[in-house]
Amino acid sequence: MQVFNAFLRVLRSKFGASAIYIVLFFIVGIIMTRTNSADNVWEKTQLAIVIEDNDNTPESRMLAEFVSKGNKIVEPFENDDDLTDAMYYERVDSVMTIPEGYAKRLASGDTEELITHRHIHDSYSVVNVRMLIEKYVNSVEAYLKLGRTTEEASRAAAEALANEAEVTILTESEGNDTPENDLLMFLRYMPYILLCVILNSLCPALIAMNKKDIRFRTDCSGIRPHSYTMQLFGASAVYVGAIWLVFLVIGTLMSGAMVSGRLWLAVANSLLFALFAAVLSLFVSEFSPSSTVVSLLTQLVSLSMCFLCGIFVDQALLGSGVETVSRFLPAYWYIRIIRMLGGDIPFDSGEAALALGIQAGYVLMFVLLTMMVRRTRYVNVVPRKATA
Repeated sequence: MQVFNAFLRVLRSKFGASAIYIVLFFIVGIIMTRTNSADNVWEKTQLAIVIEDNDNTPESRMLAEFVSKGNKIVEPFENDDDLTDAMYYERVDSVMTIPEGYAKRLASGDTEELITHRHIHDSYSVVNVRMLIEKYVNSVEAYLKLGRTTEEASRAAAEALANEAEVTILTESEGNDTPENDLLMFLRYMPYILLCVILNSLCPALIAMNKKDIRFRTDCSGIRPHSYTMQLFGASAVYVGAIWLVFLVIGTLMSGAMVSGRLWLAVANSLLFALFAAVLSLFVSEFSPSSTVVSLLTQLVSLSMCFLCGIFVDQALLGSGVETVSRFLPAYWYIRIIRMLGGDIPFDSGEAALALGIQAGYVLMFVLLTMMVRRTRYVNVVPRKATA
């Protein structure tokens, strides 16, 4: 077990860089779990609006009163510089100017660009207020065509637009906010951290153990090459299993879920992906890349899988071309199982078995590739015994 113990000591020395990813992931995981458990409260946004009434007629005052409902009206500033500063520092969201002659233009039907607006920072709320004012002016114009005066039309438009319909926003099905779903949310993002931690720590350790001088000394010793390889694989399996178990325990504690029923499928799913990350590290390390290349490759693999396969962007939002490509990646099938268990798509035991089988196929493929590369690289570098 000399190789096994030595490799674990090397792993401990290479673990520091990956600890950053673990801490950040736990912080993000706590935020995700708390956000997913919180009640969705929707409140109407109030804007700070300056109204410059240059017409000062009953019609213009009724418009100002209409806009003031649901918003915060700020007193006009003495000069433009102060107003510009207030808009820049977001003390004022928008400035609405009612021009002189507003009532006369309204009565004549000349409503094109009747109200002017100024703002610095665009937002949906600013656009909504502008649309609401346009709707108010159109409503007044409609009442005028019915024969009402401008004052009567303005009052009727304000009353009509003040009526609000009761709206129910459907976000998640009732009872879906459960500890089990919190755990699934945690497991959804687990592939990213598994790839980052395992590749960044396991690859450098394997590269160190595969250096020529260490290989030569090992081959000259009493340790067989097959035993050496099996001890490396065994130590890697122990390390990856410990990393996976720590993440699973932390996720379970944060969500408060009890693993039972179909959740065991999610657990097996995450373990299989951890094995994929391990064998991918074994394969990459056979080419002895530099630490910079390993870091670059880690980010490339983890981020591309997360964006293409539906980890960071939901699979339902992926285009048909992107989804076709992502089907060739194991993370796609990992997320497919998570979506079935979370109720996003109907659960299909056959498809779940297929998803696990595809991930297992990737694990087996990289194991075979690693063994083939090791045999090709080291068969000709074993030092020969001197002949008499």
